[in-house]
Amino acid sequence: MPHPHAVGAGLLALLLVAGCGTASTEVKLLVRDGAVRAVGSECSGTGAHAALHRSAKFEVRGADGEPVASGSLPAGKAVAALEEDLKVPRVPTFCELTFEVGVPVADSYDLVVDGEPIRLQRKDGQLVGMVP
Repeated sequence: MPHPHAVGAGLLALLLVAGCGTASTEVKLLVRDGAVRAVGSECSGTGAHAALHRSAKFEVRGADGEPVASGSLPAGKAVAALEEDLKVPRVPTFCELTFEVGVPVADSYDLVVDGEPIRLQRKDGQLVGMVP
């Protein structure tokens, strides 16, 4: 009888070769809301993007529309919307949410929050999405 670890390792290798394996991947979602905030402060989407906030439930869907991952969004971090130094404590910002998901390897996915799909594209080993 084969050793249980050998059977498990063989099954894992078979799943990965068959394309059924998942890999932990960083997602960067940029919410281009232009809200006035202090750079680096905790944030969430504003206005039409208010559904993009800490603890909002999300689902990642593959090309076939089937769910491949799910979870809750983290708090975002405010990043400057302009390169110019305005010399004031609060400036127009975008809210960037960064988190990890375990997904099968593919070039694109849809991130769904509150029923609205947001396209995620693979770039430099990350999944990147932008909300206009």
